[in-house]
Amino acid sequence: MNMKNTKTANINISLKQLFSVWLEITSSFHKLRKQEKKVLSLFLYHYFKLKQEITNDTILWKVLFDYDKKEEIKKELNMPDQSFRNILTSLRKKNVIKDEMISNIYIPTLENKSKNFKVIFNFNIIDG
Repeated sequence: MNMKNTKTANINISLKQLFSVWLEITSSFHKLRKQEKKVLSLFLYHYFKLKQEITNDTILWKVLFDYDKKEEIKKELNMPDQSFRNILTSLRKKNVIKDEMISNIYIPTLENKSKNFKVIFNFNIIDG
């Protein structure tokens, strides 16, 4: 890669904010609505927090999608119950959530202890 053609922006961000920004950056690929992104970003945040403590994926997904965790996320969003349920239904219809798991394509690859996350766009210019 020619480093002369590379632009870098270093951004300080909280882990919770990272998932919201991640979904905004990738929005042209998934076309999720604003409220869907808000709900999903909090599920992603809690997923990564739980992943630091729970190594068994089956248990992790059960804890993430249990009643108490969903109530916590709904409360964090200050969202009415029916709205929250509708968004979860919509995320399931779009296969973002399937079998009470978030599809891998929406989960950024983060190392548990890392304080660094990079998104790299490689533009291949195909015409003059």
